[in-house]
Amino acid sequence: MLVNNIFDFFAKIHHSRISDYCKNLEFENFIDVGSHEGEFIQEFLKNKKIKKFYCFEPQEKIFQKLKKKLKKNKKIKYFNIALGDKVTRKKLFLSNLSPASTLSKFDSNSLYYKFKNFIISNNNNKNKYLTISQKTIDTVFRKISLNKTFLKIDVEGYEYNVLKGSKNKIKEIPYIIVEKHLFNQYENNFDKVKNFLTKNNYKVLKVFRSPTLHYSDILFKKN
Repeated sequence: MLVNNIFDFFAKIHHSRISDYCKNLEFENFIDVGSHEGEFIQEFLKNKKIKKFYCFEPQEKIFQKLKKKLKKNKKIKYFNIALGDKVTRKKLFLSNLSPASTLSKFDSNSLYYKFKNFIISNNNNKNKYLTISQKTIDTVFRKISLNKTFLKIDVEGYEYNVLKGSKNKIKEIPYIIVEKHLFNQYENNFDKVKNFLTKNNYKVLKVFRSPTLHYSDILFKKN
């Protein structure tokens, strides 16, 4: 799909900028929530200081592509599940643009949501869902220290739900980067994410605006 190729091109530039900035930060573990095909962590894999990667991708077909692409790297542990606010089964909306698949509820009044659906032909895709397993950060990492961890969350409006599932582990994680859309298209908005992190003693360290300008990645650091 042409749209996919265009997004991939600009995403690579964006991810490279983030990786270059983060190479001077102190962390040893990397949690990638919403790994897709590994586009984000491929730049971070060049950082030899990182000892372990945990990749979470609930879309089965995309998950298999992820494993095939990065199978030679022994530092990576793969999880074909979603992360959220509780342990359950969920219905994942499958977008024609696979990185835009989501567990979020759409804001049907959003003009951007309507425009995006038109561009990627999602209007004919409204009933395409996949039932997936969901766990929480607290349950998956219950026995694993996250004191030297970088957490990346890119789950199309479901970021707040992922954070709510880390009520215990949020006390340990020093760095969190979260995607923020410029235009609202989901019922959850970024204010919930920012308020949650502020209450848990995080501050904004750096804002990375995408070359396409429709989203940013916000890096938070624990005080």
